[in-house]
Amino acid sequence: MSIIRSNTPKDAVVNDIVNREWEMFQQTQNVGGRAACQDQYDTFYANRYSQHSILEPDTLESYRNDLIAAGMAGRNLITEKYGYMMEVTDPEYYNANLRDRLPVLTEAKAQLIAQIVSLQLEAYRKYAAEYPALARAGRPAEESSLDTSIRDYSIGEYKTYSEGTLALVLRDVKRRDNPVMDIQKTLVSFYGFENLKTAEEAQRQ
Repeated sequence: MSIIRSNTPKDAVVNDIVNREWEMFQQTQNVGGRAACQDQYDTFYANRYSQHSILEPDTLESYRNDLIAAGMAGRNLITEKYGYMMEVTDPEYYNANLRDRLPVLTEAKAQLIAQIVSLQLEAYRKYAAEYPALARAGRPAEESSLDTSIRDYSIGEYKTYSEGTLALVLRDVKRRDNPVMDIQKTLVSFYGFENLKTAEEAQRQ
């Protein structure tokens, strides 16, 4: 797998963001102990770089500022993300241990998140229709008993973003024909595939 080093000013910001996220991820304590994915930096990097690659420079700067501000306040946004996700994946534990410890979601943020996730799910359905084998290899789009869905994962993550960053993310998602397709194109390139078509063919074999 190839790791992108700071080839452009945007790459430099993305790399800094991913490094800050990785540091927070390493400090995240899971209920069942340390997760295997916490030892897989290359996979983490490929996924996080690909997700951030669709964002404009001002959006990336805004999110980096969110990470910096959180760190200065002693908050871990990755831990909070997984905490928010447990509202769906383990509501009993969430209500007993996490609800009162996580920042309260404002109505304005909730509306921005709903718009972003709705657009992303619409884009994902188009991606899955064109590349079904690749889609099956990833998270399910909606609720599933087998894995955290794209919807729930995205909502959990976006709850940790500031309102200003969310507004910029919504703008960036709206500007793209299919943001999910763009993210996946970048992701498969990390694994040596020229495009989604060749990755789909390999996945079917």
